[in-house]
Amino acid sequence: MKKTIALILAVISVVALLASCGAKVDGTYTVSLGSNDYFAAQAVKNDLESTDKRPDGSDAQVPFSRLFGMIDTRVGEGTNVADYYTATLTLNGGTYKLTKKIAVDIDYVSDAVKGMMSTDIPMLELTFTGSYTADGTKVTLSVPTKVDANVTPVAGMADAYTRFGGTYVGESATEADDTNYPGKFFYYFNTLYFVENAAVSEMTVTVDSANGTFAA
Repeated sequence: MKKTIALILAVISVVALLASCGAKVDGTYTVSLGSNDYFAAQAVKNDLESTDKRPDGSDAQVPFSRLFGMIDTRVGEGTNVADYYTATLTLNGGTYKLTKKIAVDIDYVSDAVKGMMSTDIPMLELTFTGSYTADGTKVTLSVPTKVDANVTPVAGMADAYTRFGGTYVGESATEADDTNYPGKFFYYFNTLYFVENAAVSEMTVTVDSANGTFAA
């Protein structure tokens, strides 16, 4: 009888261990924010208040504090834009993809930007890839092994005067670089938002399978 009870307890322990290791976290989780909520986030405020430096060390003539109102006039006017920012996390078999994207509607791009556009529409989108471990609903995303960029924030010549110092469409990097893009895009990994961070480190998020969302 004691052996039977011990066996049952062992089986229960194994099942609990598998559950705690996040065996069911695979799936896609999305966070969508309106522009008012996005720009109210402290991490975004901190980034907007910082001095934008181009890769050559000079000040960006088109800093983030001005950029968003140029690629969406509604933002410049203080109007709330629904689904303005989207972060999408896909977990699959121990690997993750985290995409951060600012939505741009060509109807609201300023005329000055439209006159310089070298692509169909300004883009601010990054996708990070790496491995993850899970403990229940807590998922730890390792430092990314790759970042894919579609970043052309203004257009044409003006791209060179942003913090990015140019256009990065369909480009990727596999190593972080604290000065030059696209390697510097690794520094946009930490936090939920499309902001530059001082370092690149693993990030723990909490997933909500019932609602298909997550928090960082």
